[in-house]
Amino acid sequence: MKGLILVVLLVAAALLAYNYVHTGKVTLVPSSLSKAEQELQRLEERLDGARRQFDAAGRAAGVAGVDTTADAEAARREVERVEADLKDLQKRLEAADKLRADQLMDKIQEFKKELR
Repeated sequence: MKGLILVVLLVAAALLAYNYVHTGKVTLVPSSLSKAEQELQRLEERLDGARRQFDAAGRAAGVAGVDTTADAEAARREVERVEADLKDLQKRLEAADKLRADQLMDKIQEFKKELR
């Protein structure tokens, strides 16, 4: 019986962690995201991808001495596109989503400072 309770608690904890990572909210059953929330999530994923691409280019240049300016430039262009898409999206957001959009814009500005 104790084993069953332990398994149920572990599954619930894993579900909470999974939902928190994917939605940013601690819930057992995630609510469906609005279209604006889905777009914000996609923009965050695109920014994370650009950051990973830029970091990988820096590591490759440091380790192997390979010219990775094209990779870094591609990451910079992707960040510019994400920023433009976010500005368009901010015009259509409701108050609840504007905070998350502002946080994403702050992340974009921080990353752009790193690129300089």
